Amino acid sequence: MKIIKSSKKPVILAGGGVISSDASNELFEFAKKANISVATSLMGKGSIPEDHELSLGLLGMHGLETTNQTVTECDLLIAIGCRFSDRTTGKVSEFAPNATKIQIDVDPAEIGKNVPIDIPIV
Repeated sequence: MKIIKSSKKPVILAGGGVISSDASNELFEFAKKANISVATSLMGKGSIPEDHELSLGLLGMHGLETTNQTVTECDLLIAIGCRFSDRTTGKVSEFAPNATKIQIDVDPAEIGKNVPIDIPIV
């Protein structure tokens, strides 16, 4: 996808949907192939090996300051299986404010429900 290739600071956000769909291997392979770092929501914790160089760790109020800062500064956010709970986003208007947001989810009702999305993928 052209937008991924042109991004300077992309981040993947892995949510609980990655875990519940048993898609951790696919997520990890995508992240490695695209060389994109992965933050996780609380429910997505464990979807990528936390000791891997692409792992940013946990995002949000229970997450790491460096992870939160990286997402705040990203220019592309690819959310996979993530519902954007308030524990992950904090104040929505300040969440990844300069990022193009892609949300990938099997449930169309989750797309754009909590965070405005630029590119929805069901």
